[in-house]
Amino acid sequence: MKSWFGAKLLKLRGAYCLRHKRYEAALAIYSRLLEREPENAHASCLAGYCLVELGRGQEAVVMLDRALQIRPDYSSAHAQLSRALDQLGETEAALEYAQRAVRNDVRRDDPKRAAKWNGRIGYLLSKRGDWASAVEYLRLASQERSDAVVYDNLALALWNSGDKEGCVDTYRAAILLNPRDADVHYGLGWALYNLLRYEEAVEPLRRAIQLAPAHADAYHHLGVVLTYTGHPDEGLDALRRAATLRHDHAETHYWIGRALEDKGDWEGVVSAHRQATSLDPNHADAYVNLGVAYSNLGRSEEEIEAFKAAIRIDDKHALAWGNLALAYSEREMHQEALEAYEKLCELQPENEMGHYGVALSLGNLERFEEAVPKYQRAIELDPTFVIAHEYLGYIYLLMDRFSEAIACYERAMELAPGSAQLHAELADIYEKMGNSEEERRLRELAEELERRGNDPVVAFPKKPIVKEPAANSPGAPSTELKTQKTS
Repeated sequence: MKSWFGAKLLKLRGAYCLRHKRYEAALAIYSRLLEREPENAHASCLAGYCLVELGRGQEAVVMLDRALQIRPDYSSAHAQLSRALDQLGETEAALEYAQRAVRNDVRRDDPKRAAKWNGRIGYLLSKRGDWASAVEYLRLASQERSDAVVYDNLALALWNSGDKEGCVDTYRAAILLNPRDADVHYGLGWALYNLLRYEEAVEPLRRAIQLAPAHADAYHHLGVVLTYTGHPDEGLDALRRAATLRHDHAETHYWIGRALEDKGDWEGVVSAHRQATSLDPNHADAYVNLGVAYSNLGRSEEEIEAFKAAIRIDDKHALAWGNLALAYSEREMHQEALEAYEKLCELQPENEMGHYGVALSLGNLERFEEAVPKYQRAIELDPTFVIAHEYLGYIYLLMDRFSEAIACYERAMELAPGSAQLHAELADIYEKMGNSEEERRLRELAEELERRGNDPVVAFPKKPIVKEPAANSPGAPSTELKTQKTS
C-alpha cells in the first residue's frame, strides 16, 4: 500500500509541475517514478516530453525510445519522439514518427485532433521543402484550428510555393486571430517588403516592434523600408537598434552602410561594410559598396581591391565587374579596363554601357577599327546614347573617315541640341577638312550656346552604388516556421 501511495503521489506532483511548466522538477519526479516502475511507458513518455522542453533532444530520444519499447503503439511517445528528432535537425525521421503517431492515435478522426496532426505534418513537410504538400496539410489544419501558429506556417508555405498574395492574405488572417502576436505582424511586413510594397510594410513592422521591443528582425526590415521610402535618418535609427540587439548580423551592418551612403558619410560607409564583411566574408554586395565608398574617398587602390574581393566571391557579379572597369578607366589602366568591360558584356550582353566601355578602352589603346563595332552595338542597344554617337564620331575622325564622323556628330547634336561642346567638336572636323565657312558657322553657334549656358555632354556615367533590393536577398533575416507542442 505504501509503495502504491508513493507512486501515486509522484504522479500527482509530476502533473502539477508540468501544468506550471516546471520541467526540471517534473523530470526529477518522473525519473524517481521510473526507478520504482521501470516498465511505466507513460512515465518514460512524460520524462521524454520534459527533456524536449528543456532542449535536451538527444536524451529525449533515448527516453522516448524506451517508452516505445515498452509500448510500441503509444501515439504520444511517437509524437514526442518526432519533436525530439525535429529539435536535432532530423526532419525525415521526425516526419516518419509524426505519421506513426497519427496512425496510432485512436482519436485521429476527431476534427480538432486531426487539425492538430495536419498542422504538425504540414510544418515538417515545410521543413523538408515540400511546400506544395505542406500547403495542403496546413490548409486542412486551418479549417478546424483557429491557431495563429498554423496560419503563420501556412503563410510561409504559400510564399515558398509561389502564392505570394495568398501569403499576405494568410498573415492578415493570422493577425485577426491573434492581434498581439508580434511574429505574425512581422511576417506580414516581411512579405510586403519582399513584394517591394515598402509603404505598406511600415505599419505591420512598427506594430511588431510595439509588441516585441527586442524583435531584431522587425527593426532590420523597418530600417530597410524606411531607407527606401525616403526616411534615411529614421531608417538608420532602426537599423542601429537592430545591430544593438543582434550585433553579429552582417546584413544589418550592410544596410547601415547603405543608409549612410544617402547621407554622404563615406567614412561611416566604410566602417559599416567592413563590419559586414568581417561577419560574412562572402558578402559580395558589401565589398562592392565598400569599393564605391573608397572611390568617393579617393582611395583608389583599396577601391580596386574591394571590387576584386567581390569578384573572387562571385565571378558573375556584374555590378562588381562594371565598377572595377570604371576604376581601371579612371586610373588609365586601359588594358585592365578592357578585360573587365568584356566580362561585363559576357554577363550582360544587352548592357549598352558594357559595349561602350569596351569601345572606349579599345580607343584608348589605339585599336580604332575594333572600337567601331562596339560603339555601334552600344548605339543599337540605346539609340539615344549621345556620348556613344560623339565618341564614335571622334574615332571616325582619327581614321580620316570624315563623312561618317560628321553623321555621328550631327546625330549627337539632334539628341543634345544645346551642347556647345558638340558644336565646337564638329567645327574642328570641318576645319580639318578645310571647310572654313561651316567651321565658322558652328563656332559662332558654340559661342552663343556657351553664353546661354551650355548643356554639356556627360563624358562618363556616375558609378552605380546600390542595387534594387531582391526578394529574400542573401543573408537577410526571414521569418521562421513555428513548431507546435504535441501532447
